Amino acid sequence: MSIKLLSDNDKIEIGSFPDNTHIIHVESEKQLSDSITIKWKYETDEELFSLICITRYLQDQGVSKIDLSMPYIPNARFDRVNNQDEVFTLKYFAEVINSLHFNRVYVLDAHSNVSLALINNVVQLDVKPVIQHVIKTFKPEVLFMPDEGAHKRYGAMFNLPSTFGIKTRDWRTGDIKDYFLAEPGIVNKKKVLIIDDISSRGGTFYHAGQLLHDHGAKDIGLYVSHCEPTIAKGNVFVTSKSHITHVYTADPLWKPEEIDKKSILNKVNILD
Repeated sequence: MSIKLLSDNDKIEIGSFPDNTHIIHVESEKQLSDSITIKWKYETDEELFSLICITRYLQDQGVSKIDLSMPYIPNARFDRVNNQDEVFTLKYFAEVINSLHFNRVYVLDAHSNVSLALINNVVQLDVKPVIQHVIKTFKPEVLFMPDEGAHKRYGAMFNLPSTFGIKTRDWRTGDIKDYFLAEPGIVNKKKVLIIDDISSRGGTFYHAGQLLHDHGAKDIGLYVSHCEPTIAKGNVFVTSKSHITHVYTADPLWKPEEIDKKSILNKVNILD
């Protein structure tokens, strides 16, 4: 479980009974303070129930001000419904979070403004210093965003040439039907950094790497704020196919020991 209290004196232990129901202990060397921050580094939906129980326990113990540090917003990708049979999971997730009455909810690089609108008392952390750190490390000459929406978000942040991809996607399957560069000539013989907020299997970045390579990019890196473990099931880490040589993330959504096995994946520690 990746839920903890941001205090040197307090810690959470989470176990389970044989039927997989929770056993939770909140240990403290002294009386709990009036103000506590819970950090939730999302790995599975199962953790949401632990978060509910821990928050309610702290409230019952008289903690009056509880902040939630939740860099990744679960269900953020499902920020709208296009068909009657689709369940608006982000809306209902936000309702659960709101029911816990957090003083502040800190998030990093929300997938869309819908998440920010649905969650009460939300504060979005500044992602610019994180990406700036990656830029200083990778030293790109051009920034590339996978779509126009991402370009509007990140393009004006940095004093570097930037461009974006134009794609059509099947909403149901997520498959990319067509993909091309808005400004093909800008990447020729240039070192390019792809920037976006989240990666699942990384299909978009795989296609982006191929597209940039086909238009003459000489070295290609990728930064994503939130990196899901399913990226390892795609072709992003296969440089011979994606042409991506370095991957950077601020928020890997799996365990550090699993990251170390991926030679081109780098954790950006600036927010830790």
